[in-house]
Amino acid sequence: MLEMTEREKFLFDLQGFLHIKDFLSADEVRALNDAVDANVVPMEDYEWTGPNQYAGGMDGEYNIRTESGMLTWKQPWCQPFRDLMAHRKVIPYLNSLFGRGWRLEGGPSIILSRPGCGGHGLHGYTSRHYDGAQCYVYANGHFRTGMTIFQYQLRDIEEGMGGVTVMPGSHKANFKCPEDIMLYNSDREVVHNIACKAGDLVIFMETTIHGSLPWKLEYERRSLMYHYTPRFCSFGTGIYETQMPEWYDELTDIQKAVLAPPYVPNRQLIEDDGETMVRPGMEPKNHIPRKRHEF
Repeated sequence: MLEMTEREKFLFDLQGFLHIKDFLSADEVRALNDAVDANVVPMEDYEWTGPNQYAGGMDGEYNIRTESGMLTWKQPWCQPFRDLMAHRKVIPYLNSLFGRGWRLEGGPSIILSRPGCGGHGLHGYTSRHYDGAQCYVYANGHFRTGMTIFQYQLRDIEEGMGGVTVMPGSHKANFKCPEDIMLYNSDREVVHNIACKAGDLVIFMETTIHGSLPWKLEYERRSLMYHYTPRFCSFGTGIYETQMPEWYDELTDIQKAVLAPPYVPNRQLIEDDGETMVRPGMEPKNHIPRKRHEF
């Protein structure tokens, strides 16, 4: 099973987040931005609401804008977003976080901010209480997480100028974070605004305190987010029926497996090549099973 490198595991365990530079190619970033340009109202024409009065250090003239539904856009615009669902390069990270078997929690979304947009207030579950849907645990040489966010940057982020923000180490915090720190009104040095280039990937847990700072750059922020959960978990609420949309038949078998609802027995598991699957417990009689700990 492909996993993170030992260096990446150390940094993720230490910080509660991981910054992977140049994850997407220039062509992939261009295709994603072209799709956004073709389907989203331009920054100059959008009717921004505001002011954003989230709290003190997060205030701004405008509110953040969030768009979704990219998997439903017409071809070719939907394709670069569908390709990211089970991108071959992302599999080692998903395997390390969840073991073999993981699922996409809802569709992707994209955060758009214009100059003057306020931030997204700091939030995160930490380790003060256990919640299997948003947790961080370590045992026997492996860590496991609850819902985890993969945020791809489609535009550059300069440190101190807004965008994705985390509180390193907060995933292991045993005490409640004081309100004035959560409001970004004091002890700002413990909050890290991650400088990124377009194509970088930032992975952080719902357990890690995170948010975004007010956007100060002259161009539009574009941060694309995919939320993943373990195969047995759904972060959503309530009883629901699974009804696949018309465009579901356009997906590959791998992409369909990523969208499957939460369950464990005989679940389709994506192999390291990102192109084949196995279904443990339903192999031919002459099949030699994997070692149990690999699932």
